[in-house]
Amino acid sequence: MPLAGVCAEWCTRLVVDPRLVPINGLIALLRGDGGWPALLGQQGFQRYSLEGHLITEISDTRVDAVIYRRDPDLVLLAECKSGGNIDETQARKYEAATLANLRRTDLLPSSLRRASAVAIAPLFVGIEQRRADLETGLRLLKLAAPLLTVGPNRVRLSDASGIDGLDDFDHAHDAGLPPARLRVDHQSADVEVRELVLPEIVAAQAREEDILGIESVCQAILPEWAILAPGARGDFIRKVEGVVRLLAADELRGSCRLERGVSGQRSRIVIDSTPASKRPQGRTQAWQAQQRRAARGLRGRARAEIEGQTSLDDLAAEGGLADE
Repeated sequence: MPLAGVCAEWCTRLVVDPRLVPINGLIALLRGDGGWPALLGQQGFQRYSLEGHLITEISDTRVDAVIYRRDPDLVLLAECKSGGNIDETQARKYEAATLANLRRTDLLPSSLRRASAVAIAPLFVGIEQRRADLETGLRLLKLAAPLLTVGPNRVRLSDASGIDGLDDFDHAHDAGLPPARLRVDHQSADVEVRELVLPEIVAAQAREEDILGIESVCQAILPEWAILAPGARGDFIRKVEGVVRLLAADELRGSCRLERGVSGQRSRIVIDSTPASKRPQGRTQAWQAQQRRAARGLRGRARAEIEGQTSLDDLAAEGGLADE
């Protein structure tokens, strides 16, 4: 279909928000996607949770990522930074986390729940170009924590010598920036989320579906949905709901609407009309009219690409996604 083709082409050109490069780098080092070395995966680490709610004696916070390994049993609480500053208040919460805290807030993997001794440590993740700034920040705050930095040609993990089960590395690679498993999150601008939601609705129209669950759209947009914590899921669902309302009033006006869920059910997108359902003689014109509206909206919201960024679409086309 003309519109589906335009949206598919646009989606392959989408790149990750620079703010999300560190978390994508962390995931790539666990999975080994896109030519990235699985340096953390090779040490036995797995990801458990993203944006999990942590309660400490200092105060509550959200942990960007929780990764863990067995034998020796170790949990790392990752704070991902796209800039060069370390937030002391946030860092102290990570530093103060205990095994009891993780149990209380469901941030402890089930395979570790019966373990008698589990080491817990913060891990700061940043961009390679800002490593010197991050090292200075950690030193000034007297934070004895490992630092992982990711870049298009080099990844480095330092100051891990005091943590049993975590080894330093300094590795050069030529894979570019990490694959965009997280292109957006609940803090992303509406226009960025809109670029991902629109193709999902158009694809449903092409399939002549009349109802599309809001959570199924979120799952399609975020491959890491299964490990996204409940609070973050709710935030992202509300973000997508707002974007659907905008689309229903603009590019997709008259063809879809958001219907609020009742009795604990999630909201859903109701597709009232689709060019695919029209008679053959009018179908092409209907798709073309909708295509023009979508193309105008997408054209006005182009973002500068990050050099070296690989999209999931690119990886899928090349057969480059690693198996879990």
